[in-house]
Amino acid sequence: MYGLNSSSGPNLILVKTALDELIDGAKLMVARAGKVEATDPVVFTQDTAENAAKVSSVIGGGGYFSKNTDDQQPRKSSFKAAAAPRVTVIAEFTKDLPIPRTFMQDQQQSAVSKSVQQDTKSWIATRDRNAVYVYANGFTTQTTIEGATLFSNSHTNENGDTIDNLETGVISDSNVNIVVNSLRTQINQAGVKVGYEPDFMLTSSIGHQVGMTTTKSVLRAGTGNNDLNYWSELYPGMKVLYSPFLDEVSTTAWFVGSMGHGLIRFEREAFFTTLVPWETNDNDNYIYKMRAREEVDSIEYSGLVGSNGTTA
Repeated sequence: MYGLNSSSGPNLILVKTALDELIDGAKLMVARAGKVEATDPVVFTQDTAENAAKVSSVIGGGGYFSKNTDDQQPRKSSFKAAAAPRVTVIAEFTKDLPIPRTFMQDQQQSAVSKSVQQDTKSWIATRDRNAVYVYANGFTTQTTIEGATLFSNSHTNENGDTIDNLETGVISDSNVNIVVNSLRTQINQAGVKVGYEPDFMLTSSIGHQVGMTTTKSVLRAGTGNNDLNYWSELYPGMKVLYSPFLDEVSTTAWFVGSMGHGLIRFEREAFFTTLVPWETNDNDNYIYKMRAREEVDSIEYSGLVGSNGTTA
C-alpha cells in the first residue's frame, strides 16, 4: 500500500493518504455503464444544503405571457402562488473502520485494503439505494410538496390545474409513446406546457434489457418490418439506466424524465474521511471514520412520469 513504508513506523498522514487512494480505486471499480448513481445530474437534480434541513417551495400561477398590440402596455396583475414550504431533513451516513496498530506497523496491507474497498462499495450502494428508493416508493409513500404521491393521477399545481403523471403499462414501443407523450404535454406549476423532453429512462435491473431494446435498437423493436426506431432516431442521447435497488420494490416499474425535474439530491457534506490515531483508542486501533451528509427528496412532479408496469 503506497505511503506505508516508513522506517520509523507508519505516519498518520501517510496512512490516511494510502487509505484514501484505495477509496478512489474502489469507486472506479464500482462504476458501470448503464447503472444509475445518485450523483447523476440527469436522473437526480443536484443541489446543496447549507444547514441540517433544506426548506423548499415552488412558485406557480400566472400562466402564459400576455399578448398585446397597444403602444402602451396596460398594467395587468398576474396571480402568483407559492406552496407551503417542504422541509427535507438531511441525513448523516456514518461508518467506522477499526484498524489495529500492529496491522500498520507490520505492513499487513492486504486485509486493510480489502476492508477499505468493501466499505467504499458499501457507501456507494447505500447512497444509491437511498436515492433510487425515492423513485421506487413514488407510487405509494413518497409524496411531493402538495401532498400527492410522486406519481399520481391527481397532482394539483399552483395554478389550480390537475396533472396526471402516472401510467400503468409495461415497457413496450406503444407504452413508451404514451409515457413520453404524457411528459411532453405535462404542464408546470404555472399552468404552461413548457415542452419537457425525455432525457432519461430508469428501469429495474431485470427490465433494462427490454428498455434498451425498445429505445436504442436501430429498427423498431418487436416488429418484422424495416421501420426506423422512432426513439433511437429522435432521442439518441436519451440515457437508459437501471438500478438493482429498484428491483427490491418493483421489477416492473419504470420512469421517464426531463433534466432539471423536481426530484432533488441535496448534498450537505460530500463523502469524507478522517483517521483517528491509535494512541487515543483503548484497543490500540486506528479508527478510519467515513462520513457523508445528504438526502434525496421529491419536491414536485414537474418533468417526471412514472409507470408501475402492471398492465400490458
